Amino acid sequence: MTERKTKQPGAVELVLVLFLISAVTALLLGFVNYITEDRIAQIKAGDTSDAMIEVMPGDYKFVSLEGDWSSELVSGVYSAESKGTVEGYVVQTSVSGFAGIIEMAVGLTAEAEVIRVALISHTETSGLGAEAEKESFRDQYIGAADALELTKNGGTIDAITGATITSAAVTNGVNAAIETVKSLD
Repeated sequence: MTERKTKQPGAVELVLVLFLISAVTALLLGFVNYITEDRIAQIKAGDTSDAMIEVMPGDYKFVSLEGDWSSELVSGVYSAESKGTVEGYVVQTSVSGFAGIIEMAVGLTAEAEVIRVALISHTETSGLGAEAEKESFRDQYIGAADALELTKNGGTIDAITGATITSAAVTNGVNAAIETVKSLD
């Protein structure tokens, strides 16, 4: 009986197969991204609009303001107008939390006093940093008109247990919003 030897694939063949698999996967991911891009943008715009209405309750027309904002955390500023009068502002911020970017909206009076805070999106840890969505945490910011600090730094904001980084990030976003509205005068 003769033994039959099978040819083992060489490094070049293995690299080519891996390249083809990677290329096909990249093309499929790109195609899915292309198909879903508009829908994702619509959902994000809806979430942002909902957050703006939540932080500035009432019948307001939101007008985007252009400017060179004093903080790199600020991603948008909108005046809340009623019958041609600016009643307040909504400042959209993007801050770096524990697990990624936290996008939020802060509603403020024309005098830079916080009305409400809403999280638009985040990737914080469920059960820890995600607790920042709870009203009991966000309500701590209501009425603030000056820079805030966490209690561990001598301030008045109680950090979420086990999520100090998230708590500090939200506080930094609120502080950036207050500073931005104060700079509008």
